[in-house]
Amino acid sequence: MLSERDLQRIRALCDSALSRSPWEIHSVEAGMGARRFYRLAFEGNDPATMIARVEDTASDSNANAESEPSDLARAAHPIAKAMPPALLPEPSLEPIRSFLESGGLPVPKSFARDPEAGVELLEDVGKRTLKAARGPAQARLYARACQFVPNLQMLDASPDEIPAFGRIYDQSLLESKFWKFEHWTIPGLLGREANAAEREAIAELIEKLGSDFENAPRRLAHRDYKAENLHWTPGPQSPGALSKTTDTAEAVADADGRLVMIDVQGAFMAPPEYDLVCLLYDLQVRLEEDLIKSLFEQVRPILPDAPNREEAFRRFDLLAIARLCKDVSHVVEAGLVRGDRRRWNEIPHGLALLALAAGRQEHTFPCLRALTSVIPALTTAARSSDSA
Repeated sequence: MLSERDLQRIRALCDSALSRSPWEIHSVEAGMGARRFYRLAFEGNDPATMIARVEDTASDSNANAESEPSDLARAAHPIAKAMPPALLPEPSLEPIRSFLESGGLPVPKSFARDPEAGVELLEDVGKRTLKAARGPAQARLYARACQFVPNLQMLDASPDEIPAFGRIYDQSLLESKFWKFEHWTIPGLLGREANAAEREAIAELIEKLGSDFENAPRRLAHRDYKAENLHWTPGPQSPGALSKTTDTAEAVADADGRLVMIDVQGAFMAPPEYDLVCLLYDLQVRLEEDLIKSLFEQVRPILPDAPNREEAFRRFDLLAIARLCKDVSHVVEAGLVRGDRRRWNEIPHGLALLALAAGRQEHTFPCLRALTSVIPALTTAARSSDSA
């Protein structure tokens, strides 16, 4: 849906900053967040298209709060009443985008921005993402994506200069992930509150994992480093390389192109395995476990902290457990509270990954058995609801 308010702001920025007016503007399907995206088409090739990234400003949020009830207030599902712990708001795209660009990381170019209007004009990196990768191309593309992780972790700056270096994967963030699983996933899928054993297990997990992560090295992480946030674009040596191909992974992999990471504004400091968890244990992509282990083992020794194999794989599992609890919960909440069921069919895969990671660590953390024991019922409920 095209917002007239957004269109006015986009056109105003194009006129003032670029002295160009788009002849066509189309909305771009976004994820489950509140940001809106539009593809702008211009006359000529300087460039011919851009992406407008739009988010509500403080004044927009105040106006919306006064004029419209929230989605949660409108929702009839009982889990809508469960409000998650408040976390610090996500920072703006700048200066982290420019910082990563200067550090040699592949991010979209910025053409103009108006922070007061909440509009940024960015390079159009196309529609193709790593999600489409299949077969031999998949391993090649994922290997390249994994190589960006140590490059990202080698960067350093003062938090005063780059706020991402002052944002930490801490206890409160860990608590919020398990809170959502307890208050959204279990009651949302099973129609009952988490029982005493489940609540006790979650509380114990938060305490033990929090202590474990507190003692881990902390490095800069993208934070949402998944296939959907890694785009392919044609390379400068062959600007039309992909114009006559299909969107198959093989065509993308064989073309002269570059891999570009988007959605970088959430970057923070986390254990060194964090981004690899996001990439390799992704709800939206089914990777073979052998490929996951191979990719992880290839990149582990070249991480700046070079964690030993046993420590790295253990921390990978623990980070995956927390991440997957949050990811699954967001899909459940979106489907039941906001009526957005686009990703509902990903829930069983997310629960299967959760069962794998938790099962491998049950011998060290017996409290995980309370979670693994409920996963079959959650999976059955999600599949039943999906087919209803």
